[in-house]
Amino acid sequence: MVMTETEPLVLLDGISRSFGDNVALDDVTVDLRPGEVHALVGENGAGKSTLMKVLAGHITADAGRLEFERAEASVDHAGPRAGVGFVEQEGGLIRELTGAENLVLAERSGFLARRSSAGARIREMGRRFGGEVDPDVPVETLAVGQRQRLEIMIVLARGAKVLILDEPTAALGIEDAAMLTEIIRRFIADGGAVFYISHKLQEVLNIADRVTVLRRGRVTGRHDADRVSVVELAADMVGQMVSGDGVRSSGTGDLIEVAIGQRARQTLTTDRTPICTLRGVQAAAPYVGESALSGLDLTVRAGEVVGVAGVVGSGQSTLARVLAGLVPVSAGELTAPAGAIAYIPEHRHDDGVAVDLSIRDNVVVHCHRRAEFQRGPWFRRERIDEHVREILTRSRVHGGSPEIPVSGLSGGNQQKLVLGRELDENPDLVVAHNPFRGLDVRAIQDVREAVLGACDRGAGVVMISPDLDELLQLSHRIVVLFSGRIVGEVQVGEDDLDVIGQLMGGVA
Repeated sequence: MVMTETEPLVLLDGISRSFGDNVALDDVTVDLRPGEVHALVGENGAGKSTLMKVLAGHITADAGRLEFERAEASVDHAGPRAGVGFVEQEGGLIRELTGAENLVLAERSGFLARRSSAGARIREMGRRFGGEVDPDVPVETLAVGQRQRLEIMIVLARGAKVLILDEPTAALGIEDAAMLTEIIRRFIADGGAVFYISHKLQEVLNIADRVTVLRRGRVTGRHDADRVSVVELAADMVGQMVSGDGVRSSGTGDLIEVAIGQRARQTLTTDRTPICTLRGVQAAAPYVGESALSGLDLTVRAGEVVGVAGVVGSGQSTLARVLAGLVPVSAGELTAPAGAIAYIPEHRHDDGVAVDLSIRDNVVVHCHRRAEFQRGPWFRRERIDEHVREILTRSRVHGGSPEIPVSGLSGGNQQKLVLGRELDENPDLVVAHNPFRGLDVRAIQDVREAVLGACDRGAGVVMISPDLDELLQLSHRIVVLFSGRIVGEVQVGEDDLDVIGQLMGGVA
């Protein structure tokens, strides 16, 4: 049947889903039309990913119905849904296998397809949609943007007509984000349709045709993207009313500033003691496509946020791991801080949390030797759980309790858990690699306040992000990496943004 413009390709009608006492979705209705990008926005835990997992067949729904290509489809039987490709926030590929091997494994056909033919299909998708990437190397050797493009090409090679992208640009630099946009444009021009989940509201308005807002499992707003503002979307997300003069509730002011990208308060402490110094440091890169450090010089002082900018792959991951003590220095001099180092990693599932273990286990991994948690050879479980609850409350982690696995938290709440655990050590140095990845406006504000609070207490902060807006909002100064070296420094508020662009291009 040929669909008209108004006939939906997908209809999710009255979808409800609970996890124990937690109502994740409550009578949610949303549709997707051919050739459109439909954005889903909302706070972490609002139900966006849960709704898309119902569509993709990853989980069942308790109630509601689904139509796909105008045919009734089951929502109470979990299993891969043909025609739907879901690229999740943390990625779904097996890192030790190649892209071609991942495709062979995903097809689950009655015969073992040859890897060469699988690789050829991925290459064809890359040429067709503008996302070419080598399908014959292990996924773990690829940079973040290449891994994402590979996963998209794999689901397209499997015949996806609907593409679900969950926080697709959260870890991408400018070039990779532009390439992703081109892939989306070609896909919808070819008759496909996209559900697009993102916390970056201006980005949503630039790419989407329609926007649906979720809050606490219910729809709180439906908008045409060209008829709504960032402020209105933010207000729908956090539950405040917007008048002609702006947001009525004074308590929402900081959240709106986050949504529209205004700069946070910046003060420097009088104590400018160097916390950490690197002189002529060389260090090996952690993966192919990432630059090694080569003669890098950097000083981080007490009470400041040093932003680190650069094209993705310029050495940011290497620098973060060197500062965190995970990659050794092969030459040069590194003076580490005397106290604790907090590390908020780029990939929280790889380096930040063990998702199958409990929140309790993840929180006490650094502090289990504290005397207050011990009674002879035994742990004081009641005191540990009290401490875990204190961190959950202080870090505003919603939906968590000591005994549940970390996998039961939304991505944003997992990120806040990592931050709360790390800052609990009262660190001298905070290494934050893309700390806003996948966070909504309220969670971003929580993280901003936590980072600035650490500065106020005298910590030095190194904040690494592919998003210049994030760096400009929080940093006191920005250094630019290029091919493993710092090629320049920018004073925020004093230097022109063109200077950063030139430095990122290698013009020292």
